[in-house]
Amino acid sequence: MARVIKTLNDYIDYLNVLFETDSSSPTSGEEDYTVWTDLANIAINLWENEEGVLWDELFVDVQATGSEVAADKVTTASTYEYVLPTDFKFPASGYVWLGSGDNKTAYQVIKPQDVQLLENDGSRWCYFDFNSKKLCFNPNLQFNGGENINYRYYKFATKLSSGSDEFEMSDPMFAVYYALSELKKDEGDTSAGVIATQKLEAMKTMNMSGAWYQDDSFKSNIQEGFGT
Repeated sequence: MARVIKTLNDYIDYLNVLFETDSSSPTSGEEDYTVWTDLANIAINLWENEEGVLWDELFVDVQATGSEVAADKVTTASTYEYVLPTDFKFPASGYVWLGSGDNKTAYQVIKPQDVQLLENDGSRWCYFDFNSKKLCFNPNLQFNGGENINYRYYKFATKLSSGSDEFEMSDPMFAVYYALSELKKDEGDTSAGVIATQKLEAMKTMNMSGAWYQDDSFKSNIQEGFGT
């Protein structure tokens, strides 16, 4: 799928051509720029929360997130609770790994409600506490400092505000045509809405497609049981 636009400014320029049919796009601080940015973020919200879809673009690695996403990424000796990323929605793996390179140790992710069952347990487990927004490890273990914390998670979509902010969706033209449909709905013009729906459906189809000639499942080589 061709990525016709990338940034918020690209979106503003393209929407301006389609809606105003001129070459003078609104700039930051102007009313149209603000309204059109709000429409882009509504489109992002609709895309993010599309029923029954987990978007590939929203699966990320905690170690790969930038400085704008506050999170604890390295262990501290005898510290068992670590702050989750600000855009954390839910974990995307059954294990958290501590260490780096080939020297990593796996900690099995358990449900918070199962913690009480393991109060005297000495095995390697952890859980995500959604109330405190922290990753918590078994406090019965000896915990070293300076180890990288590795896990994948599903994030909240990033909203746009600056002109250089980039869309995460694979086809940002969905946002353009969604905004155009909203701007033209008082005129009774539904053509942009039809195109927006087609764009969203195409993204869903691509999102469900696996790699060519590949089994889309993966069998872990982690041994059954944990704490060994």
